[in-house]
Amino acid sequence: MELLSKGTKLQYADTKAGTYKTLYGLQSTPDMGGDPEKVDVTNLADGAKRYIPGVKDYGDLDFTFFYNDEDENPAVSEADVAAAYSTLRALQTSNATVWFKLIYPDNTGYQWSSKVSVKRSAAEVNAALKFTLRSTPLTELEDVTAAA
Repeated sequence: MELLSKGTKLQYADTKAGTYKTLYGLQSTPDMGGDPEKVDVTNLADGAKRYIPGVKDYGDLDFTFFYNDEDENPAVSEADVAAAYSTLRALQTSNATVWFKLIYPDNTGYQWSSKVSVKRSAAEVNAALKFTLRSTPLTELEDVTAAA
């Protein structure tokens, strides 16, 4: 059966094995994973181009959040939920290396370390405020399975 994206969450911790907290207000995630670049190994004896797989380039991972700078939200009862904007801005200001886990509703996902950059989205009349987290991976994206 198809899965709904409801329940997808982005979590962070100071270390890979640390205690992860969920960042509240996640609205959208980027495509995850990467294709290896191709490296041309064609030599003068070849009749056609030849390639070998190179390194993966994940690019920057942009996550969109609704701006909510409250430590607690009435709709959320979990004690492990962090105020996303203030938390991420503090991590950006301190230039900290952060570990992230993106967990989908089937409890599969990815884990990686990253530097972060946060910017507020443009404001519009009668619209919710948003911001973007740009995660620049420092490690490979590792497959993870969260405890159910």
